[in-house]
Amino acid sequence: MAIERGLHARILLWQFFSLFLLELFFLGILFTIIVLLKVDLNGAKLSSESAIQAIKNDEQDLKKYEDKFLGINEAIGTVGRIEASHLHFTQLFRILDTVQPKEVFLRQMTTKDRKVMLSGIASTREDLLLFEEQLKSSACVEKVDVPLSNLFSQKNLEFQIEFTITLECLRKNNL
Repeated sequence: MAIERGLHARILLWQFFSLFLLELFFLGILFTIIVLLKVDLNGAKLSSESAIQAIKNDEQDLKKYEDKFLGINEAIGTVGRIEASHLHFTQLFRILDTVQPKEVFLRQMTTKDRKVMLSGIASTREDLLLFEEQLKSSACVEKVDVPLSNLFSQKNLEFQIEFTITLECLRKNNL
């Protein structure tokens, strides 16, 4: 029986030793899992911190672009207001091109606001009167003033004509 007890004691010791090794093995696995989870958690923290930093940088860039766009929109608005109030005197040249007879030669043109003063030479009094009538009949012209002193001569009349252009015509830009 002593031999049997010794054998049972060895088997029991061997089972305790195997159980201890098995516990160490499972503890090693648990420790490895814990270490891997901590590494993964630290990686996730670093990743989220870098994502947060990237979002902050993107928000700063977005704010910078929004400020630029606001500045550009203000500049465009200013240009638009200037353009809306800008008067295009090219319409004046279109009017003169259509109503000026071939026998009337213009030497000088001056403008102030919407008033236009023309001076030149007309071959005959009828040519000057025709020019005056065509100016008056133009939809873009108001208040045509031809001094009577222009009509004293029959031929080669030196003249001055003043008239006002309507705002609607000056605001058109049909080039």
